[in-house]
Amino acid sequence: MDITVSARHFTITEAERQSAIDLINARFADLSLKIISASIVFDIQGNRAIAEVVINAKNDLTATARVEDFDRNKALDAAIQKVETQIDKYLAKRKNHKDGETLTDLEAKNAAKEK
Repeated sequence: MDITVSARHFTITEAERQSAIDLINARFADLSLKIISASIVFDIQGNRAIAEVVINAKNDLTATARVEDFDRNKALDAAIQKVETQIDKYLAKRKNHKDGETLTDLEAKNAAKEK
Protein backbone atom coordinates (compact mmCIF):
# COMPACT_ATOMS: atom_id res chain seq x y z
CA MET A 1 0.00 0.00 0.00
CA ASP A 2 1.34 3.40 -0.99
CA ILE A 3 0.71 5.97 1.77
CA THR A 4 1.30 9.69 1.29
CA VAL A 5 1.22 12.12 4.21
CA SER A 6 1.49 15.84 3.54
CA ALA A 7 0.72 19.15 5.20
CA ARG A 8 -0.44 22.57 4.08
CA HIS A 9 0.56 25.82 5.80
CA PHE A 10 2.99 24.10 8.19
CA THR A 11 5.77 21.53 8.27
CA ILE A 12 4.94 18.06 9.53
CA THR A 13 7.58 16.23 11.57
CA GLU A 14 8.82 12.79 10.65
CA ALA A 15 7.36 11.38 13.89
CA GLU A 16 3.90 12.76 13.03
CA ARG A 17 4.20 11.41 9.50
CA GLN A 18 5.17 7.94 10.75
CA SER A 19 2.37 8.00 13.33
CA ALA A 20 -0.20 8.70 10.59
CA ILE A 21 1.24 5.92 8.41
CA ASP A 22 1.15 3.44 11.31
CA LEU A 23 -2.45 4.39 12.06
CA ILE A 24 -3.53 3.77 8.45
CA ASN A 25 -1.67 0.45 8.35
CA ALA A 26 -3.23 -0.68 11.62
CA ARG A 27 -6.78 0.22 10.62
CA PHE A 28 -6.76 -1.18 7.06
CA ALA A 29 -4.30 -4.09 7.18
CA ASP A 30 -6.81 -6.87 7.86
CA LEU A 31 -9.48 -5.95 5.32
CA SER A 32 -10.47 -8.41 2.63
CA LEU A 33 -10.32 -5.49 0.21
CA LYS A 34 -7.01 -4.66 -1.48
CA ILE A 35 -6.03 -1.08 -0.62
CA ILE A 36 -3.97 0.44 -3.44
CA SER A 37 -3.08 3.81 -1.96
CA ALA A 38 -3.87 6.18 0.87
CA SER A 39 -3.41 9.91 1.10
CA ILE A 40 -3.53 12.04 4.24
CA VAL A 41 -3.41 15.82 4.05
CA PHE A 42 -3.22 17.97 7.17
CA ASP A 43 -4.13 21.64 6.98
CA ILE A 44 -4.10 24.40 9.57
CA GLN A 45 -6.46 27.33 9.08
CA GLY A 46 -6.51 29.73 11.99
CA ASN A 47 -7.08 27.66 15.11
CA ARG A 48 -8.67 24.75 13.23
CA ALA A 49 -6.94 21.59 12.10
CA ILE A 50 -8.27 19.82 9.03
CA ALA A 51 -7.55 16.21 8.13
CA GLU A 52 -8.40 14.86 4.69
CA VAL A 53 -8.13 11.12 4.09
CA VAL A 54 -8.51 9.44 0.70
CA ILE A 55 -8.32 5.65 0.33
CA ASN A 56 -8.17 4.08 -3.13
CA ALA A 57 -9.00 0.39 -3.26
CA LYS A 58 -9.34 -2.31 -5.86
CA ASN A 59 -12.54 -2.32 -7.96
CA ASP A 60 -12.58 1.48 -8.36
CA LEU A 61 -13.57 2.21 -4.76
CA THR A 62 -12.50 5.60 -3.45
CA ALA A 63 -13.43 6.51 0.12
CA THR A 64 -12.88 10.10 1.22
CA ALA A 65 -13.41 12.08 4.40
CA ARG A 66 -12.61 15.62 5.53
CA VAL A 67 -12.87 16.52 9.21
CA GLU A 68 -12.23 19.82 10.99
CA ASP A 69 -11.35 19.94 14.69
CA PHE A 70 -9.23 21.94 17.07
CA ASP A 71 -6.93 18.94 17.60
CA ARG A 72 -5.09 17.48 14.59
CA ASN A 73 -5.01 13.93 15.99
CA LYS A 74 -8.74 13.94 16.74
CA ALA A 75 -9.44 15.19 13.23
CA LEU A 76 -7.33 12.39 11.75
CA ASP A 77 -9.02 9.72 13.89
CA ALA A 78 -12.48 10.97 12.92
CA ALA A 79 -11.60 11.09 9.21
CA ILE A 80 -10.20 7.57 9.30
CA GLN A 81 -13.33 6.37 11.12
CA LYS A 82 -15.53 7.88 8.38
CA VAL A 83 -13.47 6.19 5.68
CA GLU A 84 -13.64 2.87 7.54
CA THR A 85 -17.42 3.15 7.71
CA GLN A 86 -17.63 3.75 3.95
CA ILE A 87 -15.44 0.74 3.23
CA ASP A 88 -17.35 -1.50 5.68
CA LYS A 89 -20.66 -0.58 4.01
CA TYR A 90 -19.19 -1.32 0.59
CA LEU A 91 -17.89 -4.73 1.74
CA ALA A 92 -21.24 -5.62 3.34
CA LYS A 93 -23.14 -4.73 0.18
CA ARG A 94 -20.68 -6.64 -1.98
CA LYS A 95 -20.91 -9.72 0.25
CA ASN A 96 -24.71 -9.72 0.26
CA HIS A 97 -24.78 -9.15 -3.48
CA LYS A 98 -22.55 -12.18 -4.01
CA ASP A 99 -24.91 -14.29 -1.87
CA GLY A 100 -27.71 -13.66 -4.37
CA GLU A 101 -29.32 -10.68 -2.70
CA THR A 102 -29.68 -7.57 -4.80
CA LEU A 103 -28.52 -4.26 -3.40
CA THR A 104 -32.12 -2.98 -3.50
CA ASP A 105 -33.26 -5.94 -1.37
CA LEU A 106 -30.44 -5.29 1.09
CA GLU A 107 -31.31 -1.59 1.42
CA ALA A 108 -35.00 -2.42 1.90
CA LYS A 109 -34.07 -4.95 4.59
CA ASN A 110 -31.88 -2.39 6.38
CA ALA A 111 -34.65 0.21 6.19
CA ALA A 112 -37.12 -2.26 7.72
CA LYS A 113 -34.69 -3.00 10.57
CA GLU A 114 -34.34 0.71 11.36
CA LYS A 115 -38.13 1.13 11.75
